[in-house]
This record gives sequence, C-alpha cells and structure tokens, in this order.
Amino acid sequence: MADSSSPATLDMISLPTVRIDLSVPTLDKIIEALLPELSKNFVTVSVDAVQCPDLTCSPFNLAAEGLNGNEMVIDIGSPSFLLPSVNLDKVYDIRDFAKVTGTDPLFVIGAGAGPWPHVGVNCEFIGNVRLTSDDSVNNNNCSHLYKVDPQTGSQVHHRLPQDETRFALLANFYTSRGMKGEVLRIVCETRNGPLDFVTSIRKALAKYFGDKPVGLGGVILIETSKVKVHVMPDFSKIPLESETDLNNWLKFFEVSTPLVALGYLISHDPGLDLRPQHFHLFGKHGEGGHYHHDTEPTTVKYTAYLNVAKKLIRVDQPEIALLFGKD
Repeated sequence: MADSSSPATLDMISLPTVRIDLSVPTLDKIIEALLPELSKNFVTVSVDAVQCPDLTCSPFNLAAEGLNGNEMVIDIGSPSFLLPSVNLDKVYDIRDFAKVTGTDPLFVIGAGAGPWPHVGVNCEFIGNVRLTSDDSVNNNNCSHLYKVDPQTGSQVHHRLPQDETRFALLANFYTSRGMKGEVLRIVCETRNGPLDFVTSIRKALAKYFGDKPVGLGGVILIETSKVKVHVMPDFSKIPLESETDLNNWLKFFEVSTPLVALGYLISHDPGLDLRPQHFHLFGKHGEGGHYHHDTEPTTVKYTAYLNVAKKLIRVDQPEIALLFGKD
C-alpha cells in the first residue's frame, strides 16, 4: 500500500506553465479530414456537426450539459513522475484549474492517475467536475476511480466524494464552461482496420493538418463489444525501466460495455512532451479503466461527441522526457 502520510497538494499557480494557441479548424474541415481515414478502419462511419445532447443525462452522466465555452486542453505532469520510480510529491487539485484557465464556470473531464492519498493505493482517475467561481463543486463532482484489489487482482470501482478533487502524477483534461452548442459527432461501427478508435481520429488529423496542432476533447460512448483496458496496481517497489517492465506491472482486463470514455487527443506535439491521447472509461456496471482498444471488432459501435480546443496549457513538464509509458 502507498505511504499513508499524505503529501501537501501542489499549488498549480507556482508550477512551470506554458500556454499555446492551437490550430482551430472549422468542424467542416475536421469532417473532411476524418471521413476518408476513418472509413479505412471502420465499415460504417458518419461524422457531422450537431447540437450537443444534454451530457448530464444517461448514458453519459456528466457534470455539465455541454462541451462549449473557452475550450482548452491541459496536459499536467508526466509518466516521468511515475516511471521508473514514483514521485509521491506530485499531487494536484482540479480546483486550481479555475485559476490556471480563467474559466467560470469550469467543466473538467479527462484521464489521469488518481488521488492515492484518498484511497490508499495508486489508481486510475476519471475526472468529471463542474466548478464555480466561489470554488464550489455544489454536488457536481461526478468523478470515478479504479484500483486493483491486491488480494484478488480484480479491479475495484469508487465514486469520489464531493470534496475530493485531487489527482496525482499525470493527467490529460479537456476543459470548457460546460455550455451546450455545436460539436462534432463521430459514429463508427464494425472495425476492420488495425487502429483503435482514438488513434484513428488522431492520425487522420495529423495526416490532414500536419504540424499544426489540433486538439479534440469530450466523451465517447462504446455501446457494444468488449474493451481492453488497464488499471494501475499500487506503486511498484522496484524501478520500471522499460516498456516490458511497465506492461508486466500493469493489470489488464477485458471489460463489458456500455462504457463512457473521457479525455482528449492532440494531433501534433510542438515540443512540449505531450501525451498524444488519453481516455479513461467508466460504466454503471462498475467496470472501467484506461482505454486501449475494442476486442470484438465485428460488433463494436462508438459514438463520440468532441469539441475543438482553442488553447493548450502544459503544466509541470518534467526536465527530462520519458521515452516510454505514453500509450
């Protein structure tokens, strides 16, 4: 079990921070980029611009209605703080994003390492929080975490309490005011190519837009198929020096649908040691984790509602980049 002594939460305002403007194509241009490439990987594909459905409703159950208003993506921390050995001082708080982004109200969704001081062990975090200017969550912390039971090796799901908004080590978030508005809807069924859903979108954008970084964030519903995920166990007692060490340490699961995924992807890294994509899954039936790919491609159906980020904020970038651990 992780050390029960809880480190102080880092003041995000005092951490090194870089802000850049992203390339912001029209939704029509993104549709033009995605359709031909996704059609190489899925039998049935539709991509269109629509009014965002109310994401507070089932099956999404998010903390805000939409994905619009001061849209940004945030990459904070790094796998370098986990690998080869963990840095337990890297504990952050979503509440600080209000100061970092200047957004009010602030809706935060995404994937990261969870608040191990709260649960006692390392874990996966699915952030889903709406904040207002008075630093109030007001029953709008709908975040989840998944941990590994050290006795059984099975995954365990927790809903976080309203006042627990911390996370650790690394995370990737899409932020907005949570307003309704026009978004990108991507529906893909029956995968017949080698790429997972998120990678197929990211690579299509990279092919079309080149070195112009385009960021998309939001929610993905996986309606059918089963899905390969991992859940991090408690911190390794020995250094993890390679991709092989990492994969031997992680706990992999095949989980059932329906599942909801939250996170973001970015088509090009302008030298900021970014994680190119990161989505975590949760489900009403208690299964979830870090998304890898579907495992029953002939039956799979994805429905994504994504929006385009205008800015990227890079917080607490390590001095030395890690060459593995970003998958």
